[in-house]
Amino acid sequence: MAEAGAGGQSPRFYDLDALRAVAMFLGVVLHSSIFVLPEAAAIWPIQDPAARGDSTYKVLTETIHGFRMPVFFLLSGFFSALLWQRRSLRALVMQRLRRVGLPLAVGAVTVVPLSIWILAAAGGYREPYDFPLWILPLVWIFGLAHLWFLWYLLLMAGGFALAVRLGLQFRHTPFWWLVIPISMAISLVMVEPIYGADNATGIIPGPAIIAYYACFFIFGVFFYRRGFTIRRWWTVALLPAAGAFFAGFYLLGLYLEPYEAALPPGEPPSEYLSHVPEAFMFQNPLTLAAALIGAVCAWLMCFGLMGLFRWAASRESFTVRYLSDASYWMYLAHLPVVMVAQYLVLYLPIHYHIKFLIVCVAATAFLVATYQLGVRYTFIGRALNGPRTRRQPALPGQPQPANPE
Repeated sequence: MAEAGAGGQSPRFYDLDALRAVAMFLGVVLHSSIFVLPEAAAIWPIQDPAARGDSTYKVLTETIHGFRMPVFFLLSGFFSALLWQRRSLRALVMQRLRRVGLPLAVGAVTVVPLSIWILAAAGGYREPYDFPLWILPLVWIFGLAHLWFLWYLLLMAGGFALAVRLGLQFRHTPFWWLVIPISMAISLVMVEPIYGADNATGIIPGPAIIAYYACFFIFGVFFYRRGFTIRRWWTVALLPAAGAFFAGFYLLGLYLEPYEAALPPGEPPSEYLSHVPEAFMFQNPLTLAAALIGAVCAWLMCFGLMGLFRWAASRESFTVRYLSDASYWMYLAHLPVVMVAQYLVLYLPIHYHIKFLIVCVAATAFLVATYQLGVRYTFIGRALNGPRTRRQPALPGQPQPANPE
């Protein structure tokens, strides 16, 4: 990789584009798996009881939750610094407003209310969905669902722009290394016994949550500004990351075991977390160790995945660029699509593993089709990814460009 901090024209970072797309797509996988969790949350009424007792999807969701957003915010910081240096601070602000702020505003009054309505209908409008339907257009005030990360990204981009205007250049070497232990300290003031940061959906950001993710964003900015080079051998970090995950997962299981055992007879397993008191992770030796291990795992996954994608996706590819473009639309629109797919397969007489695969494949195929037919070459696609032109067939004797876009 060329020096990232160099000014002027620099090569495109195809590997990081691909990694960002995978981080987006994993959101589809994450939400597709919720209905087959062994202890699904009551807030998600579409649940397959046959999956109870099988921890497969709990491991899957906690794995994804532990590293996906740290990777995404690190890359967001990297590309924010890149845009600032290649163009200008004003260009960065306008780009973030257009490609993040606008989709967030539209999605908050369309995708979020539709998703909540589907959950309410599936749950028979019972608690926590026993609200009047007229409130649906305003439901984003109480929570942004899966679009919360766009709001956090806007806040971080605004904070970054303000810091630049105040003269901060993000080249100070000691602080570059400090963000790693700072993120580990912040993980200790989380209060949810899950792997990774606390869940976030509300407009008012949780101080610990946004501070934790901001560490990765800031690291990404420094990564670009300091001109560090991604190495393929970083892939080996995935091995200790896997060990760290299972160690932290095991410790969290030990912490939750007494609460699960104390569940009143007849109460569904989905309710046991409501009996777990909210407490800072540092207040119990098990959660303290799990939180620290989880933060270490997140950093190892960031470096390991950057190395892996540097090795596997560093060359220009039309397919990779296409899927990278499509991934943004897929994440914005996927939640109601996934919910409908889950509901349609819920009562089929097939194994829940097959149901999960059907939901993932069907939702992905539908979203890619809608992207191609109704988004890519329209004003929606221009707002999300910039203008795209259709591939033209090569004239006889004229080679087709490797990447017409």
